[in-house]
Amino acid sequence: MLAVDDASRAIEFYKNTFHAVEVSRMTTDEGKIEHAEIRVGEARIMIADEWQGHNRSAKSLGGTPVIIYLYVSNVDDAVKRAVNEGAVLLRPIQDLPHGERVGKIEDPFGHVWMLATPYNVNE
Repeated sequence: MLAVDDASRAIEFYKNTFHAVEVSRMTTDEGKIEHAEIRVGEARIMIADEWQGHNRSAKSLGGTPVIIYLYVSNVDDAVKRAVNEGAVLLRPIQDLPHGERVGKIEDPFGHVWMLATPYNVNE
């Protein structure tokens, strides 16, 4: 589960950037998201607003040791959209010898993503 400050905004970022589909959302009486789920391709990712004493966001912790490796249909387009939506490019897109085209970003909520698209190494 990704804990973020402003889960509603994060979900919109993931929709715009990764073409995520929102699967579910549960909110508190105050409007905070206590649990939401998005789908990117076949991957499911849970998201919640930060709750003191329960879960803390990457930003409030000063960063994250976690890198989320996510396959997308077109890494070039996804990284471009992410940067246009406020992500920071941490590693430019490159073709790796194991057959994946990969780029690395930090989203506006402090989470780090390796975005990848497989390619045919025999071409």
